[in-house]
Amino acid sequence: MTELVFDEIGYWSELKLEILETYGAAYTTAFKKQKLKKYYIDGFCGAGVHVSKTSGKSIEGSPARALKISPPFDGYYFIDLKQHKTDHLKRLCGDRQDVHIYTGDATKHLLKDVLPTITYENYKRALCLLDPYGLHLDWRVILQAGRSHAIDMFLNFPIMDANRNALWRNPEAASSDDIERMTKFWGDDTWKQAAYAESPQPDFFSATEVIKQDNDVIAAAFRKRLKAVAGFQFVADPLPMKNSNNAVVYYLFFAAQKSVADKIITSIFAKYR
Repeated sequence: MTELVFDEIGYWSELKLEILETYGAAYTTAFKKQKLKKYYIDGFCGAGVHVSKTSGKSIEGSPARALKISPPFDGYYFIDLKQHKTDHLKRLCGDRQDVHIYTGDATKHLLKDVLPTITYENYKRALCLLDPYGLHLDWRVILQAGRSHAIDMFLNFPIMDANRNALWRNPEAASSDDIERMTKFWGDDTWKQAAYAESPQPDFFSATEVIKQDNDVIAAAFRKRLKAVAGFQFVADPLPMKNSNNAVVYYLFFAAQKSVADKIITSIFAKYR
């Protein structure tokens, strides 16, 4: 039996949880008087409890926060790869019939078991959190969420993990496995055009040098992709989440189909920028 050790999270992740909880309450309130069914989806849910690196105290994870939002969601879908984490989450949830917990690959369960049940036509809507530990997400999930026209999505774009493993200043030096992960997350290899530019060199041979773009340029390209390819009507300017060294760990994206959702999250993000 694997010993359960709660994940330690940085201050930036604590802010993300605050944002999720604030928007979640606004989301369910907006649907309070409508006949639509509203659901919460968490693709990388964890055990429901974390430990703060700042204070050392236990803090509620995204599933626990979603479960206490009022007005409540009509149902909850939690997914995590690790059995010991989902076992702990099941104990936290007890015998609630509105909670569905899956153990295994998030892409598999989202594409097969969860997202197909949330469609515009069947009057269901969902707030979805995709918070992978790194480049461990398949673009097909994002694409299906966007094309459903029924989902508001928070997405962690793990720029630090991408920089460490795939977005090297010398792109040819990155491993094939890491390049494949980046392509899978992005959806195709157009990330290379977003991440690199060629700068002419004033030498005799007119050689060119590959220049890596800044993080903000890459994030802006991904934002455009969420709209143009995935089909989200509104994608807020992502919130850069920084560590104590002021380095961007990841960009928190929010994508939706309604302007009211965009206005709400823009207001929330403004408090944390």
